[in-house]
Amino acid sequence: MTDHVDLSIRQFVSAWRLMCAASARHATGTAGDLDMVFSGLPISFFNIGMVTGRGLSGDALAASARLAIDWAADKGVPWFFIVTQEGLRNDVNAATVLDACDLAPVMPLTGMLATSLAPSTRAAGPLQLTTPRDDEGCGALIAINSRAYGMPLDAAADIVGRSSFWESQFPVVGLQDGMPVSCAAVMMVDGHRYVALVATDPEHQRRGHAEAAMRGALEASAARHGDRPTVLHATEAGRPVYERMGYRPIASHTVFMEKRFLAEH
Repeated sequence: MTDHVDLSIRQFVSAWRLMCAASARHATGTAGDLDMVFSGLPISFFNIGMVTGRGLSGDALAASARLAIDWAADKGVPWFFIVTQEGLRNDVNAATVLDACDLAPVMPLTGMLATSLAPSTRAAGPLQLTTPRDDEGCGALIAINSRAYGMPLDAAADIVGRSSFWESQFPVVGLQDGMPVSCAAVMMVDGHRYVALVATDPEHQRRGHAEAAMRGALEASAARHGDRPTVLHATEAGRPVYERMGYRPIASHTVFMEKRFLAEH
């Protein structure tokens, strides 16, 4: 039987390894119950430490946190420390334990899995789905995500904004009146279709555009690799959309950040 909690953790780590490896400054490390995957770019989203163990005590979690902080200390970039609730003992409060390590919670993420999608119930309006083939088109993935999440992601153009990265993966950009307004991407990760970079320009949200782009990317990946299970990690805002599409929760993750970086986040 598949361990879905482990699947959520491993998909996260493997997807970030795939993306971050495109950076000339990338670095990785594994020790005990911890995987570190850094692009070296000044974007916290692309530098992560992930706790991978199960049944962890508070002391074990704190030890992983201190190890991650030490490993990241000379990298000079903001980063995320990610904890899976199902990996902790029931008596462990991650926020309390990690506060003593100068790590603060930033946001929850839900690991989700679908073996098949529910039919779409929303029309995306006059949206043209396109597959970007050059750096300018792939750069739209970064620009749309930057606007959607209010985060400067320009530095990520050197990795996921390059057409060379997407040669064997499946990006989709939705155009309205010729302008990029939504996007999504599917990457093949350990035999699963991993969904990432789902976003809609704030002026065009709540119209089904992100779902349309995501379905387009999933269809393109299925055409080449078959209708394999699909995994993603959802924000609270995105979770209802994914549940409506047929995804179900398999793990609860919390993203933490060193307090010294919070003012910049």
